[in-house]
Amino acid sequence: MPTRSKLSRHRHRSASFKPASTRARCVNPEDLATKVLDLFTRVGCRQDGAEFGHRTALAADRARIAAIEAKILELERSLYSLNEEKDILQGRLDAYTYPVLTLPNEIVSEIFVHFLPIYPEAPPIIGRSSPNVLGQICRKWRGIALRTPALWRGISLSLSNGKRFDQKLRLLKLWLQRSGSCLLSIHMDLEVDDMDPSGDADTNLAATLDLFTHAIAAQSARWEYVRLYPRSRHFPFITAPLPFLRSLTMDSVKPAANGNDSLTEALHAAPLLRTVAVAFWPVHCISVYPWSQLTTFVGHLILPHHCVDILTQALNLVHCNVFVDWVDADVSQPSRIITLPYLSTLILRGAILPWKLLDIFTLPALQKLEIDEGLLQDDPIGLLKSLISRSKCHMRELYIPRCSPASLGSYRLALPTVGSIVNDVLDRVNPWIVPGDEEEGNGW
Repeated sequence: MPTRSKLSRHRHRSASFKPASTRARCVNPEDLATKVLDLFTRVGCRQDGAEFGHRTALAADRARIAAIEAKILELERSLYSLNEEKDILQGRLDAYTYPVLTLPNEIVSEIFVHFLPIYPEAPPIIGRSSPNVLGQICRKWRGIALRTPALWRGISLSLSNGKRFDQKLRLLKLWLQRSGSCLLSIHMDLEVDDMDPSGDADTNLAATLDLFTHAIAAQSARWEYVRLYPRSRHFPFITAPLPFLRSLTMDSVKPAANGNDSLTEALHAAPLLRTVAVAFWPVHCISVYPWSQLTTFVGHLILPHHCVDILTQALNLVHCNVFVDWVDADVSQPSRIITLPYLSTLILRGAILPWKLLDIFTLPALQKLEIDEGLLQDDPIGLLKSLISRSKCHMRELYIPRCSPASLGSYRLALPTVGSIVNDVLDRVNPWIVPGDEEEGNGW
């Protein structure tokens, strides 16, 4: 039987004992976590420093990816909104018709024609002033330009040594095709030397130049205003008539080697031809042109006796511009008097002659005279008075280039019936110089 002291100790133990569940509810969780971590640390489960840093970096990467995805989503929403706005604006623009595009094609075509220099002046075949520019604006304008033959009827072509011959030949043929049935104004300036250093002809270059002149000659039935400067050996036979030719400017052309001068035949079958400008005049050319029907003649480096032969036949001239040359054999004063009843403008320039050129003219309709003072010989005032008296003309303007002020005063005192006497030149276009390179006092 237990003693009192043993029973007392047993009751004390029983009173102090509580179930485990009762004790757990009384423990602070944070304290517990701390104790567990401390326990792991004590038992050797501490993580290595490098491994811990790697896991930290991975966590940072995951966080950055999440931030990027959020930013992408935000930008996608913004982009979607901008695309919607752009579609609305584009739809509004597509629905709008510019007033210029509502014009009838015929009116647009007429506007295009006025973009070019006034016909018969020809635009350049290449460059900003070319009608090709009109076809580079939009598809509609290109279509209108290609369907407007008048845009392509004026052709200005300058050939220089080795400069884009193939391209220019292709464009020449293309323009001739686009011009349809329109009459043509053709300006071709040949600025190449087809002679090699030995003086022989460069056969390759000559063959290339022949391609240009033959392409132009093939359209001779449509020629209206033509200015050509080929070497005579490059000018082809003209086999077609020239029914519409009004103006022809060119270097002299040698007779055909076989005696069949087709150019002579063609020009004498050119009923509308009124203007001729030629240079470096060989004697045979006097028979080439139909002088009696011409109203304008420009001759450069013409011998005086050739000039007399021409003007004797050209009785219908209204404008005449001659630069006379002189050789020692040409010394005799012509005995005939040339009366040109309709001539209103006369320009005489060139070498000092051994005889008085003005004395061979009677010009009743003369209104404007330009003459180099050297051609007036030693009695300029006497020659001018004699011309005015013989012609019974009413001269309004007298031009004596490079005349001294003192001499100019003498002319004005001696010729009071002449309205204006100046030491200047008549305004005119030079047929021997490419447009843009004009020089004072040359040409018409």
